[in-house]
Amino acid sequence: MRTTLSFSLLFAGLFCNAQLEVKVLDIIANQVIYDSNAKKIYASIPSANGANGNSIGVIDPVSQTLENTYFIGSEPNVLAISDNNQYLYVGFESASLVRRWDIASKSVNLQFSLGADPSLGALFVEDMEVMPGNPNTIAISRRNVGFSPKHEGVAIYDNDVRRPTTTQDHTGSNRIEFASNNLLWGYNNETTEFGLRKVNITSSGATQGTVYPNLFSNFSIDFIREGNFLYSTDGKVVDISAGTPFLLGQFTNTTGANTFDTATQSVAYASSEYSSGNITFKRFNPNTFLLKDSTPIPNVQGTTKSMTSCGAGCYAFTTYSYNYGTNVTTGKIVIVKDKSLAVENLLKANKITVYPNPVSNYLKIDTDKKFTEIKLSDYTGKIIKTLDAKEREFDISNIARGNYLLIMTDINGAKTTEKIIKK
Repeated sequence: MRTTLSFSLLFAGLFCNAQLEVKVLDIIANQVIYDSNAKKIYASIPSANGANGNSIGVIDPVSQTLENTYFIGSEPNVLAISDNNQYLYVGFESASLVRRWDIASKSVNLQFSLGADPSLGALFVEDMEVMPGNPNTIAISRRNVGFSPKHEGVAIYDNDVRRPTTTQDHTGSNRIEFASNNLLWGYNNETTEFGLRKVNITSSGATQGTVYPNLFSNFSIDFIREGNFLYSTDGKVVDISAGTPFLLGQFTNTTGANTFDTATQSVAYASSEYSSGNITFKRFNPNTFLLKDSTPIPNVQGTTKSMTSCGAGCYAFTTYSYNYGTNVTTGKIVIVKDKSLAVENLLKANKITVYPNPVSNYLKIDTDKKFTEIKLSDYTGKIIKTLDAKEREFDISNIARGNYLLIMTDINGAKTTEKIIKK
């Protein structure tokens, strides 16, 4: 159901420095996520926002405005988007269910309950991810309400059908990220075990594999995956390329929601100071771990909850603050844009970046071009593998070491060939 758009919620502050432009939208949101096809930001907007609450908000990062809201249910929170940008999955704070929102029709086309524990009551979404290359399959880290630990295991759902095997409850993977369609990385962020763990995915469901304690070692933190690296919200970097993960480095003096920007090859943080609540936008070099730039966000305080890249040099994050004295929740959506990329973006439509190269596991393509065919061949012209032309990340870990050619054919029939070194 479409709800009425209240423009009173769109008052926004604008701040610029030499390179970055900051826009603050007066919208309370739990999470934000980016649709690279439609080039829109989706936000889960709770009832605390007022007239447009309990909705999915659609934000244009170019005009930096809320375009519309769509009712989704009671207290939407966790969002996950399929890598083909077909579906947006929504978990809720006050409803023991998941709804699947069809992005093209802007409507719910699937709903299912997470069930209940006979002793602990209804189960809710704590974290959720869509399986790579399969928009109909999701992994859900489940939680209870009112008990500690709250973790209730990781389950795999195909549409609305749960696979029978789930991981254990109590101590497990509060936060999850897919590495491939048969492997998740999970992190226990609520007990001092602080285990980073492998979760193996089969047709039967999810089973816990090896646990690696204290690579991440803080309560309540989250992490993202980019290629062969995990980046925690407290600045730690873990290398997962060799199978056995190890701590690779640390971004200093940063804690908050994060995202990876392929255009600038930066790890971006919306860093919140615990004592003051002040928020600073920071970008780090993932290779040297050094700070690239730092910009205070004026007139915005609180905890940063969620962050997404929203195009080349564009970042959006949510803030949250609760006043126990007045029982009032406040929050903002902040959009940061790198103005130095404005000229580069004019050229990006014709640019193709293939990385990392050399590559061990995951090969990525960064471009605005649309392809009809992507093939990997050896130097004799023999086709080694045909890749999905709609995807931009490919698992080539099972291909032998050597030199290859990546041949990409766009919708106009033009071919681009890149030399690939497989380690």
